[in-house]
Formats: sequence, structure tokens, C-alpha cells
Amino acid sequence: MNGIDSIGEFSRTKQGAFNEACCVFARSENMARLAEVIGMSPTMLRNKLNPEQPHVLSCVEAITLAKVSGNHIIVNSLLLGLGVVTAYIPPNTTDDAFVLCALESSTHSGELSRMALEYAGKPRLTRAQKYEIVQTVHANISGQVLLLNSLEKLNQGVGLLKAIGRKGGR
Repeated sequence: MNGIDSIGEFSRTKQGAFNEACCVFARSENMARLAEVIGMSPTMLRNKLNPEQPHVLSCVEAITLAKVSGNHIIVNSLLLGLGVVTAYIPPNTTDDAFVLCALESSTHSGELSRMALEYAGKPRLTRAQKYEIVQTVHANISGQVLLLNSLEKLNQGVGLLKAIGRKGGR
């Protein structure tokens, strides 16, 4: 970034992305249920997710909403401004998921290819279309991380067997 103008432009574009993510989140989630779970009034939660209101969503609240809802769009919009992409790893993943992860990754890649063909000639995407693409991309990234994780677990077992074999061969 060069100078104050660049920083100002960076702030404006990132604030716009954050505002849009908050709006998409508010439209796609059940605000009354989430507000109850996090101990906030539904009106206050809606206000914090509405860029036109003076109330501001805190970082901890954004993380809490992501954790409770499973929808990481707000956190992802912030981190993307830093050039960082998140990958959600579900807590109930199994060790023998290598083939399943590879198939899911292939499915997400195919879906992204379909979307690319569908939206290729359009000069602009609607907010819903953009959200659908972003969700699919993040699902694909998470699938790739799970694939890598399951591959590492497979290799850990092989490494342990090799280490045991070497000790026994001495």
C-alpha cells in the first residue's frame, strides 16, 4: 500500500465486504434462534448486522455467531482482506475419510465448474449468486484440508510401522 489514499481505499472496500457479509448472514440465518443461543435480543442482533444502524458487531460476537451457526461468512470476509482463507474442519471427522474427502472435493470442483460456465457471460453477479459461489469455494477448501489431514493420518500410521520395523531389525 502506498500512502494514505491506498489505506483509505483499502478500508472502504473491506468495510463494504464486511457490511455485505453481515447482510447476507442476517438473511440466511434464523436471527431469533441465534440471538437466544448467544444471549442477545433478536432486535439488537439484527441491528448489529445492519450497516445502517449505529450498533457494531464485535470480533468476539462475529466468532461466536460463526461457531454457533456454522456460517463463517462474516469471519471469512474479514480474513480475506488480509489474504487469508479459512478452512472449517468439522469436529466429527473420521480417520478413514481419505476416499470420501477425495470424492467430496471432486464434487465441489465440479459444482464450481458448473457455476463458472453458468455465470461466465454475465457482467455482474447477484449477492445470492456470489454467496453461493463463495460457500462452494469454502466447502472445497475445507474438503482439501480434510483430504490433506486424512492423508497425513494415513502416513503417520505407515511411519510408525516403519519405525517399529527398524527397531526390531537391529
